[in-house]
Amino acid sequence: MTPAPPPPKKSSVPAPAPAAHASKPKAAAPRPGGGYGFLILFAIALLVLAGLFYFFGVAPRFAAQAALDREQKINNQRIVIYAPARLAAPQVVLPLPGTVEAFQQASIYARTNGYVKRWLVDIGDLVHQGDLLAELDTPEVDQQLSQAKATAVQAQAAVGIAQIAADRWNVMVKDHAVSQEEADEKNATLADQANVGQLTALENFKHILAPFTGTITYRNIEVGNLVSAPTGSNSTATGTTELYRIAQTDPLRLYVDVPEANTRSIRPGVAADLHVAAYPDRVFQGEVVRDAGSLDTTSRTLRTEIRVANPDGALLPGSFAEVRLELVDDTPAILIPANTLIVNSSGTQVALVQNIDGQDKIHFLPVKVGRDFGTEVEILQDVKEGDRLVTNPPADLNEGAVVTANPLPQPANPAPAAPAPKS
Repeated sequence: MTPAPPPPKKSSVPAPAPAAHASKPKAAAPRPGGGYGFLILFAIALLVLAGLFYFFGVAPRFAAQAALDREQKINNQRIVIYAPARLAAPQVVLPLPGTVEAFQQASIYARTNGYVKRWLVDIGDLVHQGDLLAELDTPEVDQQLSQAKATAVQAQAAVGIAQIAADRWNVMVKDHAVSQEEADEKNATLADQANVGQLTALENFKHILAPFTGTITYRNIEVGNLVSAPTGSNSTATGTTELYRIAQTDPLRLYVDVPEANTRSIRPGVAADLHVAAYPDRVFQGEVVRDAGSLDTTSRTLRTEIRVANPDGALLPGSFAEVRLELVDDTPAILIPANTLIVNSSGTQVALVQNIDGQDKIHFLPVKVGRDFGTEVEILQDVKEGDRLVTNPPADLNEGAVVTANPLPQPANPAPAAPAPKS
């Protein structure tokens, strides 16, 4: 018989337990407060998301809506353009045209009949008062004077007796003791002496003298010319000849016509600068000496005389000059643009923009207009410097209306001021 196998050896490693009876692992114990922390984090996340949604979603929409409301409110308001009232400059330079004239000018005529014996001065010559300009030959007057002197010498011895006799006969005429014819014969003896004086004066007229210091500007005389004294009351009567013309050129005078708006500042001593084409870089100094005291009814201007020194003779009579009067106003006026005035049945008004409770509102202000300067007018009361006045105000603008006031646009490139002329 076969021997039986030996019994299996026992392993030292224990056999695994059956799967059905394997023990389950123990679950980890929960941390204290772990569920609350998650909730807190979740709440914080929600808050962050809500904040982001507000700042990036709701807030811009609210701001846009508010801006739209403001813009809509502004669009519903009337938009007006205003210009500020300003204070006139205390010193104003008024340019005016003028013509340079001699201070005095005279035409020289002969006062006796004769021929030109000689002449001594020509045009452009400076002469002084009493200088001899020309000499005449007067043969007829000389002969009459010689005859009158001879007659006067013959009667000289009887002058005393003739005077006594004339006086005596004049008394008798009053008493009707003698006739008037007999008295006239006695008085005729005295007439010889008066005739000598008259002819002597005519004799002296053959010397043509300068009436004042000045420059000869015209000569119409030649040796041998026949000249005659005027026969009528007019010194330029027919038959006479103008021999010379003389002009005083230092000082000179000008007449300018000042507009009515500036007459308040015209007074003696006001400075005046003269500019002439012959000397573009030179300024001639003058001053106002007088004015007419009355406006010309046609041009509404004041004739004003300006005197200017001319020691070097640079200025010539007859030159055109631009006169710049330096007018000073002690009480500068308030000026406003002319297009801000409203003239209707209520009178003359302006639409004043006033800020009331943070809003610009319209107020109609009656005004009194002074001088008119064209684009600007002077206001005599109520308007102050800096007041905002609506330009070209519309007819439907009402008192108290809320408006959006914008300033009058200024020129983008204003013209540069003209440089002051060099003195």
